[in-house]
Amino acid sequence: MRWWFRAEEVTVTAGDSAAGRTKPPRRNLVAIIAIVVLSGAFFGYNQGVISGTLSDIRQAFHADTFAVEAAASWVTIGALVGALVGGHLADRVGRRGALWVAAATYIVGTIVQAAAPSIAVLSGARLVLGVGIGVASVAGPMFAAEAAPERIRGGLVAVYQLSITAAIFIGYLADELFTRSGSWRYLLGVAVLLGVALILITVVIPDSAIWYLRRGDRDRAQRALASTVPRAKVQSRLQDMEKSLRGRRASWRELLSAQWRRPLALGIGLALFQQTTGINGIIYYADSIFAAAGFRTAEAQLSATTWAIGAVNTVFAVVAVGLLDRVGRRPLLLVGLLGMAAALVMVSVSFLKLGSGRSGTETPGLPDAGVFLLSGVILFIAFYAMTIGPATWTIINEIYPGPIRGRCVAIASATHWGAEYVITQFFLSLLDALGRAGVFALFAGLCALGFLFVWRYLPETRGKTLEQIQDMWAAGGRTHGHRKP
Repeated sequence: MRWWFRAEEVTVTAGDSAAGRTKPPRRNLVAIIAIVVLSGAFFGYNQGVISGTLSDIRQAFHADTFAVEAAASWVTIGALVGALVGGHLADRVGRRGALWVAAATYIVGTIVQAAAPSIAVLSGARLVLGVGIGVASVAGPMFAAEAAPERIRGGLVAVYQLSITAAIFIGYLADELFTRSGSWRYLLGVAVLLGVALILITVVIPDSAIWYLRRGDRDRAQRALASTVPRAKVQSRLQDMEKSLRGRRASWRELLSAQWRRPLALGIGLALFQQTTGINGIIYYADSIFAAAGFRTAEAQLSATTWAIGAVNTVFAVVAVGLLDRVGRRPLLLVGLLGMAAALVMVSVSFLKLGSGRSGTETPGLPDAGVFLLSGVILFIAFYAMTIGPATWTIINEIYPGPIRGRCVAIASATHWGAEYVITQFFLSLLDALGRAGVFALFAGLCALGFLFVWRYLPETRGKTLEQIQDMWAAGGRTHGHRKP
């Protein structure tokens, strides 16, 4: 990530040497990256590790299928609640304060789930730690978007998705290495270290300059800004921020007014397409997909999931961090959604070749169809990981004007968690109704619809400050691909 810091170096001339000599301390940018990483790891590790511990949990508590499914899914319900609360907390107690609440809630939930005496207590604990995940999903990326220099904002916020994917991969690996020894409590409990680390890191850096300005503390805002932005730019950025924050904060009802409706709808739409274009179907149905492709044993299917999904997801999320600020959000999303649609068509056609497309009626698959299926899955994961997965988090944390940022980010983040829960909860019912081929054909169609949505409504925000993006909306926010926003 060294090129990130070089991007913000300033050229010192005789006239501005006093103002431009000092570059922002690297340790502050590193701390912000760490905050984003930990915020994403809250969810990623839990999502990855729970998949391999459910059988042990079932045996330990002699639980039925419904109870086990609740234990797995309630974390998402908690995250939805936490996301809605997170926007309010970020505005009331600051971005750091909200992160402290997130970390404390996550720690409590993690400890209780690891020591749970019953499946009911474990489910309740996962609901609580889900609240911490939801608050962190709002406060962490928002903090990064407000504190980061505009040239690296996209990549820095995209680290949130990279962290989720990397932590899922680590969770998969932990399952492969340790689940057989019956150590599921330790696998769940070790996540407490993530919450402790987040508290320690947020103690040593200031809050965002925007939050200090909102409280009327210009001196602290100036010091906070100087910790991440070259000194020559501090005063002009402060003035832009003060201008953007003028006027009272919008109420919840006013968010639906004509003035704010457009960016709010854009963030909600992107969050929906991020979750409804097939990623959860691929992840949660991975074992069956790989069984159809020719991986017959449970161990082979787990290994295929770890590497074909976990590793590919992580590698291409790293690629996204570099591309978002070089290529831009809009072209990356357009290419990605088309690639995802094509990959899902491959998956759907493969299931048609492997059988009738309905669970329980498939015929023995041909080797070439299995390879075609596996290729489609890997391509889908690659396109998702380097485009809509990380880009959505970047965009929803940069498109909202200052007076409504906290609340709109909360709504968009809650939409993400709500859509994930709905897809996870009803995927099997959808599978029974449409069959395997039909479900993935539906996801391909949603990718095409997402492409049209991005083409019509999303402006390019690469290289713009948050204040310039706010001015763009005030000027009408022209978003067509052939127009400059």
